[in-house]
Amino acid sequence: MTRVLVTGATGYVGSRLIPRLLDAGHEVRATSRHPEDIGKRHPEVEAIPSDLQDEPSLERVLNDVDVAYYLVHSMEAKGFAAKDKQAATNFARSAAKANVGRIVYLGGLGSSDDRLSQHLKSRQEVGRLLSDGDVPVLEFRAAIVIGSGSVAFEMLRHLTERLPAMIAPRWLSTRIQPIGEWDLTSYLLAGATVDLQENRIVELGGLEALTYKQMILDYASVRGLKRLIVSVPVLSPRLSSYWVNLVTPIRSVIAQPLIDGLRNEVVVSDDSAKAMFPAIDPVGYKESVRQALRTQVDFLDSPADPALKPLPGALDGMLMDRQRAQSGAEENILGEEIARIGGDPQWYPLRWSWWIRARIDDLAGGGGLEWERPDRPLRPGDRVDWWTVEDTGPDRLLLKAEMRVPGEAWVEFRVVETGPGSELRQTAYFRPRGLLGLLYWWVMWPFHVAIFRLMAKRLARRAEFGGSGKKYTIEWARDRLVRMKARGS
Repeated sequence: MTRVLVTGATGYVGSRLIPRLLDAGHEVRATSRHPEDIGKRHPEVEAIPSDLQDEPSLERVLNDVDVAYYLVHSMEAKGFAAKDKQAATNFARSAAKANVGRIVYLGGLGSSDDRLSQHLKSRQEVGRLLSDGDVPVLEFRAAIVIGSGSVAFEMLRHLTERLPAMIAPRWLSTRIQPIGEWDLTSYLLAGATVDLQENRIVELGGLEALTYKQMILDYASVRGLKRLIVSVPVLSPRLSSYWVNLVTPIRSVIAQPLIDGLRNEVVVSDDSAKAMFPAIDPVGYKESVRQALRTQVDFLDSPADPALKPLPGALDGMLMDRQRAQSGAEENILGEEIARIGGDPQWYPLRWSWWIRARIDDLAGGGGLEWERPDRPLRPGDRVDWWTVEDTGPDRLLLKAEMRVPGEAWVEFRVVETGPGSELRQTAYFRPRGLLGLLYWWVMWPFHVAIFRLMAKRLARRAEFGGSGKKYTIEWARDRLVRMKARGS
């Protein structure tokens, strides 16, 4: 079994790589300044606190490691270049002392002949410093990563979703060769076992290179949006960063180096990746966007790029309403109650509001509402009222809405043991399509909050009365529980 170390484990790339390393059978050790965040998501990972500026702490975490992933890069701190250099030097020296087999580093594309931005230059300098050590280094170089939670993708996503028309400064004409999240992590995973006798630089990219402007238009095409882009000869990276800060979750201090880097063409010039990793067949840009948009809701608990602003009720392009309800029922009883949902209007609070919503759906050309569910345990793909089951388990149910909305909507139920009794954690997710989707969410938000709060409380309460497994008659008055009695009693 190969023991691997992942630095930057709570960052965007690290958090996506760790599950794939575990699935491949590797023993994973991860380092972060906040290791408790790793342990919550992956109990099987050995999470150790460490600071790349502190060499003794690095020697401890690198002990008995076969492969070390270096996935750390500063984006905003003043003096970032000096800190990155010191961290890389410390890591290379500590890895050599610990007899690490190899270092796998993720750097940035860009020709050294160009006048690279300070951040791209720093990323390539880190690769050089790691390679100057005594441990073989496999340096991957990539441009924009297309994946939900990637700061570069979230900037593009929000610009396109929220601006029906935009001006195009010069940097929108720069050619870029983006890569999908799955393809990138496939290369990183393979980097742990590929034959490596000496330092190698491998350039990574998707099928095609295209301008940032075309990336916006292609994203809009995938989402079914029409966007107008007007070219202008001015608008500095600093001014652009303020605009990005206004309409996206990217802080201006982060947006500026991102935009500054877009002055450099970042296109694969060496296709050695094909020969070195013949089993990996990268997809094109549009397909990588589709993959990012198909991100399962159950992955939303994983970290987004820490460069993203923590917007209330928003994550990875999703808007959310979260409700919690305590139940006196045991965890398995509450889980069984959740699994019985559907086929009966008594599951839903404020039933008149659901009937109104059903009529609106009919008028909009949707499927309307039928009280239905299969007479057996639920499986993915089953229809439940106007939901489709996407995932189900003993303590979880994920439903996708089939009603007409300007976007995509899910509701997720999770059951958590809380000592005596249990807790229902109910989350409604909405991925808006364009400005209309955002407007819909905020107009409906007060109604959704009221409805989903009552729904969570009702389910938790039903579990308390239904714990014996009997069929119950439920009587409600103005959506307050009056009484529940076993049928036939």
